Amino acid sequence: MKNPRINLLKKNSKFYKLDFGINETEQSEDFYTLILLAVLAGFKGIDIFANENIIKIANDAIIQAKKKSTELNIEINHDPLLCASFGMSLISNLEKNKIYKKVEFLKEPSIDVIDVHLNEIDFSSNMKKIDLVCDFFKEKIISLNLSRKILSNAHIVDLLEACFIYTSKNIIVEVEGLQFYENNFSHILQTISTADIINKQFLQKSPKYKRVPIIFGDCKNREIEKLALKCNVPFNGLSFNSHEMRNILKNKSFPLSDEEINLSLNKIKSNLIYSN
Repeated sequence: MKNPRINLLKKNSKFYKLDFGINETEQSEDFYTLILLAVLAGFKGIDIFANENIIKIANDAIIQAKKKSTELNIEINHDPLLCASFGMSLISNLEKNKIYKKVEFLKEPSIDVIDVHLNEIDFSSNMKKIDLVCDFFKEKIISLNLSRKILSNAHIVDLLEACFIYTSKNIIVEVEGLQFYENNFSHILQTISTADIINKQFLQKSPKYKRVPIIFGDCKNREIEKLALKCNVPFNGLSFNSHEMRNILKNKSFPLSDEEINLSLNKIKSNLIYSN
């Protein structure tokens, strides 16, 4: 059954997600405030590390953002997708029953998306574990974070086809490039190239695949969006690394006054989601 929340990701719908990564150490003291600002700024997705305490903080920040939107007369016409992320390597050496115990808390209703980073080198292990994850979280949207850092083109397509069998209407594909390049333009090209391969070798392979949404991951700005449009590579949205928002707000001290919140929102919008 299709999860209606996935409708937030439509072609050209300007879906923007704030991504805090898959390492617990990346969650800092400004975590709560960044989520609050992201929701007020118009981000439709918040992606956090799969940890019970972090999930609670994120939910509290989203609730507070809704209250603050009323106080500041800021229109928010959506509830953001709350995504919980973990790397496949986290569960790669666990038996089936131990995997379920480790991730069972993610079944709670506030989590909309299970974001799986396929960072396990062993392709067969990836395939087996993705079957388990998709089967265990049938009611959730499953986001597959893919990169050619580890996976070949053929392996990417095979994984997507395997996941589609379990949850055909509830898949998101998040594409990342080769982040170890010093040249950011090389990273952008690799990301767009991978998305193009997924479009041509998976989405266009059969009509049943064509509605699967694609977003670009680990974005630093909207240059990737501009180039993808020029290259005629379809996509549904962008996922910004939380470090980019931190950089925009690096001279701010928390908590913020209402005036500082409004100033911060203007900076976020002009630098990220509404820039030309």
